[in-house]
Amino acid sequence: MLWLSIALFLLTFIAVMLVSGNNLSACVGPAVGSRIISKRLGMLLGALGFSFGLLIQGAGMTKTVNTLLPSGAMQFRVEALLVAILIFVIADLIRAPMSVSMSLVGVLAGLSVAEGALRSGGYVAAVVVMWVVAPIFAIALSFYIIRILNRSRPKNFWHRLQIYKVLLIVLALSTSYVLGANTLGLIVATGGFNSSTVALVVVAIFVGAFFLSAGEIRRVSEELFLMRYPNATATLLTSTILVEAATLLNIPLSNTQALSAAVFGAGISYKSKFVSLKPFLVIVLSWVIAPLLSFAIGLILGGI
Repeated sequence: MLWLSIALFLLTFIAVMLVSGNNLSACVGPAVGSRIISKRLGMLLGALGFSFGLLIQGAGMTKTVNTLLPSGAMQFRVEALLVAILIFVIADLIRAPMSVSMSLVGVLAGLSVAEGALRSGGYVAAVVVMWVVAPIFAIALSFYIIRILNRSRPKNFWHRLQIYKVLLIVLALSTSYVLGANTLGLIVATGGFNSSTVALVVVAIFVGAFFLSAGEIRRVSEELFLMRYPNATATLLTSTILVEAATLLNIPLSNTQALSAAVFGAGISYKSKFVSLKPFLVIVLSWVIAPLLSFAIGLILGGI
């Protein structure tokens, strides 16, 4: 059992490190891309947000893991984290958008079904409903926020610009916070939410943020978030609201899922702006493939 404990410890560290490095860009990319803060300050801001979210609300995801995996077998936890990491790495190599939280939930559910231990089908149904409803709500909310922001005619343009800059910094921190509470909380809950694991994971957050995020921050800040301040504000605000609501309900929700849908909603809010539907459909397809593929792998592993 000792080797399983060590493996669980290491896999939790690796998973948190990879997610922190990859997802940091989605949280601080707008502020960095707009030259409001430097890349280094963005890394620090994101790492602090992840850590605070994990420490303050992350333990709530323990209920999620216990519901999806009632047996709590250490071997299953190791297998779940290993599969989630492998899917994440492969998806990153082929540039396919895959959600770690969706993959992890799929594996845990598959393992429980294979063992005949899943007792809360209602909770799984609630998770699926959230995954379907959240993107739709994100599109609608960001759409109307942009419409409201664009209708207002400020008397002092520069004053409004300064307000947007402050908002983007606050939202970078809040978006990082909710990701730490939800996605990172789910990973740590799978590995075992205790003081030693949490201490190790905080180190993993800073390692991932400062050593694995530079390329992603540059790509996102230059490509995805090359947008006006109102757009960035609307997308980050929408993502923060949705992921925090899911966290309060102890439901795993991908930060990138909410953010991608919000970006699409902000794009279609402009009558004269062309928005390519194909990239968004590819992302939506990944939301279906990730949990189903992970669920199938969990069934196979649980049956061995």
